[in-house]
Amino acid sequence: MAIVVDRESFLSSLSLVQGIVERRNTVPILGHVLIEPENTSIKLSATDLEVGISTEVTCKSAGEKSLTLNARKLFEIVREAASEEVSIAPLDKDWIELKCGRARFKMMGLDPRSFPAMPSQSAAQKESPRRGVKVALKIAANVLAGMIDKTIFAVSPDEARYNLSGVFLESFEPGKARMVATDGHRLAMVDREVPGFAMEAGVIIPRKGLGELRKLLDQGGDAEVSLVIDGHLASLKRNTTEVSMRLVEGEFPDYRGVIPKQSKHIITVKRDELMSAIKRAEIFSNERYHGVKLALSAGELTISSTSPEMGEATDTLDIDYRGEEFAIGFNASYVLQVLGIIPAESEVALGLSDEVSPGVIQTPSDTAFTYVVMPMRL
Repeated sequence: MAIVVDRESFLSSLSLVQGIVERRNTVPILGHVLIEPENTSIKLSATDLEVGISTEVTCKSAGEKSLTLNARKLFEIVREAASEEVSIAPLDKDWIELKCGRARFKMMGLDPRSFPAMPSQSAAQKESPRRGVKVALKIAANVLAGMIDKTIFAVSPDEARYNLSGVFLESFEPGKARMVATDGHRLAMVDREVPGFAMEAGVIIPRKGLGELRKLLDQGGDAEVSLVIDGHLASLKRNTTEVSMRLVEGEFPDYRGVIPKQSKHIITVKRDELMSAIKRAEIFSNERYHGVKLALSAGELTISSTSPEMGEATDTLDIDYRGEEFAIGFNASYVLQVLGIIPAESEVALGLSDEVSPGVIQTPSDTAFTYVVMPMRL
């Protein structure tokens, strides 16, 4: 019996699994999506062994056999289909036939029995036994999404620095949740009130898993969700879709010592003006280091860059400043990224002390958010 499913619903569910499936892998089955019949629906699952996602799609006919298909090719076929329904029928020797209106496709599947298990607590405990406390972070979906947006961009892309490859989640005091991310050059930290939340030790949630979880939060409004931390595993279920992931092993660095207790100078500037000025100055910055200089003088903030081969750029903003003159260099990309997650038409407070001390960026629109960026020599 063939699976018959609505194209739009099927496409929406297939789009969710695309971020999990690895484009290049040495294990072919990891490039496939598992399709399992469940009464009046089918269950779609994908995993890279570290992060997994499963979701259900209601259908007219769920078929009788489980099967696997290449996730990306299946997504492309359904995306380009002109019909309202998609039919999937098993043939001999793991071959599968797809019908989309008058279009026909034959694909080679793989034995569904070889599809790996989704990340689970029992498997993680076998590999690395560790006592863990089960705790649930119950929070509005839009609040959790905002916390992820304000930290995930600062996660280190260097896979060798595994303890920096995710976002650190902790309860620094009962009823409060904190997310922190750093790559060693900058740090992003955000706090939120979460009544009833308490956790003895923090955990590191992997960037890829958190990114997939973030996509799920956009679906279904701003109702409360529950992020469950259970030993080595983090998971979140929303409606019929669940994302699960293995937590990052290792100790997150002592981030508190990086955050300046106070800054000598606090300069308030409009976010849009600062962002535009840095973008203009970045045009002549070094293509590898993206360095721009911020120079403070009476009533002015001058942003500039110089390239011996290309030229130089300078832009000036009016500010309320009466202190001594000094200049400091920053990676323009690091500053632009944080300005990008601060609401437009808002103000930012730039905390500076001298040319060798970290800069601190905060905003009155969210006083529980702090961004620290290390200076660079120019």
